[in-house]
Amino acid sequence: MSIKNLVGYQVLDSRGRPTLAVTLTMSDGSIHTARVPSGASTGIHEAKELRDTDTKFAEKYYGGKSVYQAVENINNTIAPRLKGHRPIPLATDGILVELDHTPDHHILGANALLAVSLAVAKAAAHTAGISLARYFQPEGKLLIPMPMVNILSGGAHANRTMDIQDVLVLPNGATSFAEALSWIVAIRELAASKGAKAGSVTHLIADEGGLGIAFPGIDNALEFVTGCIEDLGLNVGAQVSLAIDVAAAQFFDGTKYKLATQDREFSSEQFVGFVTKLVNNHPILSIEDPFGEDDWQAWSHFMESAPSNLQVLGDDLFTTNAARLKRGIEEKCANAILIKANQNGLVTSTHSVLKTAQANNFKTVVSARSGETEDSWLADLATGWRASQIKVGSTHGADRTAKWNRLLELEAIEECEFARPF
Repeated sequence: MSIKNLVGYQVLDSRGRPTLAVTLTMSDGSIHTARVPSGASTGIHEAKELRDTDTKFAEKYYGGKSVYQAVENINNTIAPRLKGHRPIPLATDGILVELDHTPDHHILGANALLAVSLAVAKAAAHTAGISLARYFQPEGKLLIPMPMVNILSGGAHANRTMDIQDVLVLPNGATSFAEALSWIVAIRELAASKGAKAGSVTHLIADEGGLGIAFPGIDNALEFVTGCIEDLGLNVGAQVSLAIDVAAAQFFDGTKYKLATQDREFSSEQFVGFVTKLVNNHPILSIEDPFGEDDWQAWSHFMESAPSNLQVLGDDLFTTNAARLKRGIEEKCANAILIKANQNGLVTSTHSVLKTAQANNFKTVVSARSGETEDSWLADLATGWRASQIKVGSTHGADRTAKWNRLLELEAIEECEFARPF
């Protein structure tokens, strides 16, 4: 079977902003569509989306965020090159690199390349008669990743209700994905109920479905979620632990870390001390982006004294980039990496970064973005790639539940085991 047609077009993400979709038609008549996500808090080292700001393609009603130029690149440059080819991800991604050889894919747009790369991967799985997860792991039990789920949101996801971006939970004591998700749903709903009783607005949710409840300090937010876990009769630490996404790049100016809510500022050395105290005083099992994306020394310094069981997770630090991951491994800056396909731009090279991390004993967390779509391919990739965890957001919004529901489906219909990375 071969690619008969390939069409790119603009659609909307979960924030109502434009993003890209590709529909691929195979010679057998089957149709495969892929939609790409987009982030709100993006690292400066990510592959470059192509938006129509200040170009002839710009649509004024989308404020320069339309993607018509990227659509044209798909339809006029990429599609003619791929028609008639078999859907083989590695070969297709090689052609895409030939068409845009720049490291950040800024010529054709990383969003354009990823949409095509994903559609081809889905078509390849169809051709093989298996799920996308099975395509990447043909033999043995599939590994359903542990969910890392937003309860409270702040930062760029919730109008700065907290200085840090998210307080999340990890169901590290669960024995199945279904059990893990049931605990998380209960925690999130209790948090909404307790927040409402305390007078907070809880019917409005953040970009990823978390609760945008304002707290005077980070400690208060952590204590609130810990209390919700305990109130449900779950054992804090043994069954459910906390995770935080600091997203420090948002309040690091290159010299100082400035916590606006608490009206405090820190040097890099002082902020290492602040974060160390935070993880020592709370049942935190994972901390993401505790320091700026280029404050390498702070990352290394923190790792020297971090608790041995703490997952130190790089997102903006690594941006799913092979060279940055290599430096992080050499300098011992972290022990886990967030994997985002649209930070990289291609399915196969994203997978390559993940495999390098796994080969160096890094935990791998496959992640969605704040601007998501109704697609569920992320769940298949995380499972087929045997990721430690998956980070999708909260449990509200079809853009989020599509991924959770796909994992429930995989657990029910495939031969699987549940990841227990901690």
